[in-house]
Amino acid sequence: MGKAFFCIFWKKVKPMGVHANAERIKLLLRFMLAAVFLFSAISKLVSAGLFEIAIVEQGLAATREQAAYPARLVIALELFLGISLLFPYYLKRAILPLTMLTLAAFTLLQCYQLTLGEQTQDCGCFGKLLPMSSAATLVKNIFLLALSFVLFKITKEEKRKLGVPALLAIGSGAAVLLLAPVRGDYENTFAQYTQFEGVGRVDLTSGDQLVAVFNADCDHCQETARELGALAEQSDNFPQIYVLMFSTHDSLLAAFAQKTHTSYPYHLIAENEFFNLIGNSPPRMYWLRDGKIKARWDEDLGKNLVAAFNLRSTASQQ
Repeated sequence: MGKAFFCIFWKKVKPMGVHANAERIKLLLRFMLAAVFLFSAISKLVSAGLFEIAIVEQGLAATREQAAYPARLVIALELFLGISLLFPYYLKRAILPLTMLTLAAFTLLQCYQLTLGEQTQDCGCFGKLLPMSSAATLVKNIFLLALSFVLFKITKEEKRKLGVPALLAIGSGAAVLLLAPVRGDYENTFAQYTQFEGVGRVDLTSGDQLVAVFNADCDHCQETARELGALAEQSDNFPQIYVLMFSTHDSLLAAFAQKTHTSYPYHLIAENEFFNLIGNSPPRMYWLRDGKIKARWDEDLGKNLVAAFNLRSTASQQ
């Protein structure tokens, strides 16, 4: 009697347990995919300019101006998918197919670039928060594509409510354009300098930036760089300085670093650019705010930086 009762009970409980486990797996996969898409969208959103630069570097657009709207479209799509995966509406019919299509497109793009030998150290898929090479991105996309396919297979048709996905799509697009509006000054002088030795991709048109213009063979530039380096060691909130460097020979760059005991991120510029950016004589420092010149200094660079950024001495903090 007891054995018969146990068998009947087990037949009822076992399917319930299997169903519960399947639901947990579906929720886990949905949250994993949603988290990745949301992290990807937010990391690009906080540095949309860097994503524009990444698109140009990968040959998908000729200029940042051309890359502006495609960049925001990708961010809005990822934001929409990340949020939509948290809701049960149109998962099987629309959200998961769109997720797989998006991941498949990203995967094919990376395969194409790797086939052409155009592997990059940072594809820009996670902004500046998590740099990933083309190869690592390809592996990540294949893994996510596999997860989304499994989720699609175990997901059943759900109740449909078109209003929620529609509102999420509109809200995602509006949020991206509001938080990262398309710039109107892509021809800005400093927008063209996007790669700096030592740090890689840089967007000088976003936020407060300091740009020094040096000649590697200039004694005054070397002295200024040395003074700024000493000031940086004495200050606990010294801002990052990017250098636009003119040099006639690679050996002068090494000599500059050795003489000044500094290792500023630098971008090599041509002679005509150098003379267009300095005053009567080098060096010159630019304080940029969102790509526009807030101040420029040709003398007393250290004193001006201390006053402008309210630099604090580490000695005074002890």
